[in-house]
Amino acid sequence: MARVTPQGVVEFGAYTVYEQLGVGGMASVHRAESREPDGTRRQIALKRLLPHAAANSESVRAFVDEGRLASHLHHPNVAQAYDLGRIDGTYFIAMDLVLGPTLGQIIRRCIEIERKMPIRIALHLLVQMCDALDYAHNLRDADGVPLDIVHRDVSPANVIVSNTGIVKLVDFGIAKAMSRARNHTKVGFVKGKVGYIAPEYQKGKLDARADLFAVGVIAHELLASQKLFQVDNDLESLRRVRELEVHPPSRWNAEVPSDLDDIVMLALRRDPEERWQTAAALRVALHNVATSLGPIPTRSEIRDWAEALFSPSEHSMLGRVISALETPSSSSIQLSFDASAIDRSARSAFDISDVAPAPVRPPPVPPPRSASVQAAVPRPMIDLDTGVTVTQAPEASTHLLLLAVLCLLTMAGGAAVAAQLSAFVR
Repeated sequence: MARVTPQGVVEFGAYTVYEQLGVGGMASVHRAESREPDGTRRQIALKRLLPHAAANSESVRAFVDEGRLASHLHHPNVAQAYDLGRIDGTYFIAMDLVLGPTLGQIIRRCIEIERKMPIRIALHLLVQMCDALDYAHNLRDADGVPLDIVHRDVSPANVIVSNTGIVKLVDFGIAKAMSRARNHTKVGFVKGKVGYIAPEYQKGKLDARADLFAVGVIAHELLASQKLFQVDNDLESLRRVRELEVHPPSRWNAEVPSDLDDIVMLALRRDPEERWQTAAALRVALHNVATSLGPIPTRSEIRDWAEALFSPSEHSMLGRVISALETPSSSSIQLSFDASAIDRSARSAFDISDVAPAPVRPPPVPPPRSASVQAAVPRPMIDLDTGVTVTQAPEASTHLLLLAVLCLLTMAGGAAVAAQLSAFVR
C-alpha cells in the first residue's frame, strides 16, 4: 500500500506519487518520481492495477504480460517501460512519462475550431506511427524467435504527440505476442476501440495487418478532421467498419493529393490480402508523399503547431480572424461571426478572452474533387530550386473585408478589438 508521510507526500516503494493522470477499468496512472540509487530523480508514469482487477487472475495475468512485453520494447516512438513488480499486493508498471496531447485530443480540437491539420505534419506523425509498428511487428526474443506482436488497440487515444515533437505509441496492454500467447481471445470477443477494429478481427482473424487498418482510419481522420466509423453506439460503429461506403479524405479536404488518397484507401481495404502488408511498406509510401510536398517538418515545428492549436487565442474571434488573414486567398476569405460574441466584446473592450467561438457545425460534404474545385483551393507554391514554400500575400479583397469587419466592431462598441485589427489593414 502507498504510505503518506507527515509532510503529506505519498510514497509507493521507491516512488513518490503525485497527481492522477488517468484511470480505466483495470488500472490507474499517476505522475510519479523514481528515486535512483545515485540520488537522482526521474519523472515517470506509474500504472497500478486497481483492487477489483487484482482479484481477477485473468486481469493480473494480462497486466503482468503487458509489463513483460513492454520491457522488450526499446524504440524512440514507443513509450518505454522501466520496472514491473508488486508492492504490498499492488501490481505496478513504471514507464515513460510522455507529456503532450493525444491524437484523439488533437482531432477533437481540430473539429471544435474547424481547422485542418497541415498535410506535412499529418504525414510525419503517420510515418512515426509506422516506424513504431514496424519495430513491434518484427521484434524477436533473446533466442531470435519472432514475437509476432500485434498491438490490437492502435487508436488516437494511444498515440501521444510529445512536447518534444516526437510521436509515442502507448498502451500495449492488450497487445498479443502471437507466437507466445498463452491465452487466445475468446470466440465472439475482440479487444480494442470499436471504431478502429479491422473487419477480419471482428470475425476472429488477427495479424499485424489489423494494426495497419487502424493506421488507415487514423490517417483518414487526421486529414478529414472528422471521425470515420466511430459513433456513440458501439454495435453501429462495428457495422460501419464492415459496411460503410468509405470516400477518400480529399472529399472533405481538397488539399489532400490524389496519391495520398490512394495510400489511405489501400490501408482501409476490408480484405487484409488487398491491404498494405507491412508497416514498412506503408511508411515508405507515406514518406514519399511527404518529401514531394516540401521539407520534412522539424520536431519544434510539430510541437509549436500542437501548442498553438490548444492556445486560448484559438477560442477568440480575433484569433479566428488572424488565422484567416494568414491564409493566402486567390479570391476571398469567408468568416463567420457569432453576434453574441460581438456583444460580449463590446461590454469588455479590453478583455477578449471571454469571446466564445462561433457554434461548431458539422463540416459540409463538398462535391468530389474536380478541376473547378481544385482551382478554387489555394495551394502554397514550392520553389523547385530551394524547396522553400512561397506564400501569396492577401489581396485587396481581404482588406475590403477587414474594413467591413472594423465597421461592424466599431458599431458594436468593440473599440479595442477594432484597434488591434486595424493594424493588419495598414
